[in-house]
Amino acid sequence: MNKHRFVPEGVAPMEDRVVLNGGGFKFPAVAGGANSLGMHGAFVLTSKTYAEVQAAVNTAIVNFTRNALALYDKEGGFTDAFNSKVGVGTLGSGSASYLYASGTALAHIDARMAALEARLPYGRGLGTNNPTGGAGLSNFTAQTSTNPALTDDGGQSVAELLETAITTATTRSELAANLASVRTEVLSWGNNGNTVGILPEYVVAFGPAGSKDFGTMNSKSH
Repeated sequence: MNKHRFVPEGVAPMEDRVVLNGGGFKFPAVAGGANSLGMHGAFVLTSKTYAEVQAAVNTAIVNFTRNALALYDKEGGFTDAFNSKVGVGTLGSGSASYLYASGTALAHIDARMAALEARLPYGRGLGTNNPTGGAGLSNFTAQTSTNPALTDDGGQSVAELLETAITTATTRSELAANLASVRTEVLSWGNNGNTVGILPEYVVAFGPAGSKDFGTMNSKSH
């Protein structure tokens, strides 16, 4: 992945077809396929859980995008009111140094990412023997994660990518395109193993195809 690599808004339908496989998701070859590595319980990520996390992350980004564009229209552009409600420039103003101001859209989606990454093996980066440092979806784990995709993005969490998408836009069309591209940067499995997003790269890097910190399993039915 390339930092701040923004693409046209038309990527959304493509991502719906290619990335969001829904109930038919199976771990691809680039992730080592389905291989439990002899592990059990919390140390095995099922395709059902991955698909649910993937869909929830997608929904959160889509909703954030829709609301940001509606707010842009309502407030008449990148105004102080727009920035205040979204939370632009408020990183560190929350209850911890890595949080956005409470009640803002960025704080809300970051909290959502923190809850979702907790469903992945080692995803929250907690514990003294955590081998991954966390998934890197939230601001909390973005500080500690060794996820290669996160490194490629300059250490930015989902919320930070969305904030960057906003601050680098100068028009509504740019805003829409920038926000749409975040879906790719977070969710895309890419082509032939290339351009892998933050979420799938976590599985590729630390699952059966990578450092083998956790196993995978294709669920019998979703």
